[in-house]
Amino acid sequence: MAAVSELESALQMDPAAFQALYSAQKPKLEDENLIFFCLIGKRGLQATLLALGLGYRGARNYAGAYREW
Repeated sequence: MAAVSELESALQMDPAAFQALYSAQKPKLEDENLIFFCLIGKRGLQATLLALGLGYRGARNYAGAYREW
């Protein structure tokens, strides 16, 4: 998973560049669930807000974070 500081540029990449860099398919703006989490929840929330701001309507924060899981 990209660091929050890297996330904005990653989500703005074209799909082919995203695939080449991360070896994964780039999420689509219309994807129903794009879940972010971290150890305690702060970075997960930051990532969720950033993704929502970029138009990813299905961005969600797993509030319980890694500790709850």
